[in-house]
Amino acid sequence: MNSFNIGFFVILLFVGSVISSKDPVKHAECLEKNKLSEEEFSTILKAAMADSPDIDERMKCYTHCMLESMGHLDDNGKLDLSTLDVEDDGMTEDDIKIAEKCKDEYEGVEEKCEYSYMVSTCVAKAMKLKAIEKMESDGVQVEEE
Repeated sequence: MNSFNIGFFVILLFVGSVISSKDPVKHAECLEKNKLSEEEFSTILKAAMADSPDIDERMKCYTHCMLESMGHLDDNGKLDLSTLDVEDDGMTEDDIKIAEKCKDEYEGVEEKCEYSYMVSTCVAKAMKLKAIEKMESDGVQVEEE
């Protein structure tokens, strides 16, 4: 049976759902806007992926900045599902359903940075579970860090 360490994969999922690697300029702008260095960003990202309850507000606002700069938020600062594209964003229909569920779950969160972070984290966790289930069904032994 194949073995796969899920820790690195989880980080890639989170980064993929929040950060557009297609546009490092937006990433750099959002880091600067939120007074985050790359090193701080990496450290906070690791804490976030470890489900730390105390995530720096700058990371939450970075998440909002990225979603906003990618055009994924509506005029009220909520996730705009119509901007998610299966082809352009590399998402599946199931991924969009996950995003819709997370959007609905956190619709009542008023603070924009908190909302963006919670929705993004929800999507990342759901996509992680989906990926683990898929790998396990394919006979891959998954080891979580």
